[in-house]
Amino acid sequence: TRLIAQFAVSVAKKRQSQGYDGRIACFTKLNMLKLSDGYFNEIAHEIVTRSGIEYEHYIVDDAARRLVQSPEQFDVILMPNFYGDVLSDVGAGTVGGLGLAPSGCYGGGTPYFEPVHGTAPDIAGKKIINPTATLLSACMMLEHLGHEVEAKALEAAIRKVYSDGQILPFDQGGSASTSEFCKAVLHSINV
Repeated sequence: TRLIAQFAVSVAKKRQSQGYDGRIACFTKLNMLKLSDGYFNEIAHEIVTRSGIEYEHYIVDDAARRLVQSPEQFDVILMPNFYGDVLSDVGAGTVGGLGLAPSGCYGGGTPYFEPVHGTAPDIAGKKIINPTATLLSACMMLEHLGHEVEAKALEAAIRKVYSDGQILPFDQGGSASTSEFCKAVLHSINV
């Protein structure tokens, strides 16, 4: 709990340096899980407020509703793993589906980056997998490795392909294969 709260503080401070508000919202179910989630909230509150970052707490079921109705009210979200696993899918749904949601796993010594959805064995080999989440995960990795210019260029290329609206993956209403979408992103990169 201490490690993840400290990580949330570092993310919030970085976001503040980028012009975002950097508030931290903690989601737990401490009204029902008084010991486990209560302890998580207690430790998180202590670490975050000591850092000077604004801290808010929400009961996770209310937070899920808020994520769907007005996700813009949150900046950095801190919660136990189980809730994060569930709500990452909810978050993906608010932006258009699992094919759009990247993730970074920073615990331990070696972080790794992958789409929130993991693998998609049911559509493997059909050439219809939306690679956006994988590409955005690569942006996160590039940024983590200190290649911010390249990360921003890749993200801008992805945005351009979507805004052009001509070459879109199947799950986003288009007919482009996985490789056609990737080629369109590649041709849109300006570094």
